[in-house]
Amino acid sequence: MDPAKNQIGKIGSAFALTSVGVTLYWAFTYSGPYRYLAELQLKWFGVYHQEITAIVIILGFLGIAGVIKLAFRGAERPVPGAADATTTAPVVTHAPQGAWLEYLRYVALLIPFGLGGWAYYNGTHAGNLKQLDAVDFESGKLQAQLVYADVRGHVSGTFLSKDNYLYIPMASEKSKAGPLQLVVGVDKNQMNSYMHREADGKFKVRGMVDKGLEGDVKYAFEKNGFTVAETCWVLHAGREPSSDKLFGMAMIGLGIVFSAGIFVLESYRKKKRTAARPLPAIA
Repeated sequence: MDPAKNQIGKIGSAFALTSVGVTLYWAFTYSGPYRYLAELQLKWFGVYHQEITAIVIILGFLGIAGVIKLAFRGAERPVPGAADATTTAPVVTHAPQGAWLEYLRYVALLIPFGLGGWAYYNGTHAGNLKQLDAVDFESGKLQAQLVYADVRGHVSGTFLSKDNYLYIPMASEKSKAGPLQLVVGVDKNQMNSYMHREADGKFKVRGMVDKGLEGDVKYAFEKNGFTVAETCWVLHAGREPSSDKLFGMAMIGLGIVFSAGIFVLESYRKKKRTAARPLPAIA
């Protein structure tokens, strides 16, 4: 393999990985350019799209890489008038066209494998169904990042709505007026299926409870006058470990299919390039 091309591939892969990692960090913490673009969409349209926002940022990183590549293009070109000194060895003048896109395809495979692996891991580590109360999350006794449970507590009459997904504060009797430490996330059209009111006025909700409120949701609560605790749990109503494992396996399977497709395509292109090479001249 051409050493120059190999080096370019390593740099391109490292840059793409870093770009994706930084973008995911900004999305999770609702900070940096991600927050700026999200609030710009909210100002203009009243809603913002997570996927489009992340894609725009990644394309911005690729645009920066393209500008840097153009700025340094031709740096390895031979000095005029020194042709005699360079006739014995070929000179690599620039990277092959499409090299960045070539390695970006491989980095893109990390998305289905990463999402699939994370979802499957969650599904296998959520544990058996537990019976919990809102006070269990307020006391700090729970140390796990993710639990599968029936949770009982008082729900607030106010909520946030995000693309038909509602975020409803849940608390114990004593901490109704305190900082948010537990939020129920439920699809607007499935509230009656997943949220059951009991005789004492509490609601019982079954689902996966995840530690950590999304950055944009936390910001929206704070903007509306709520105080959010440093550790805030989200109870995703109706979500089960089996569904996480199934989604994870589906995403991993999709990644395998894409990998096989890329491998077949690259093999075909390699054979085609080999067949098109001219024969060496005979002295």
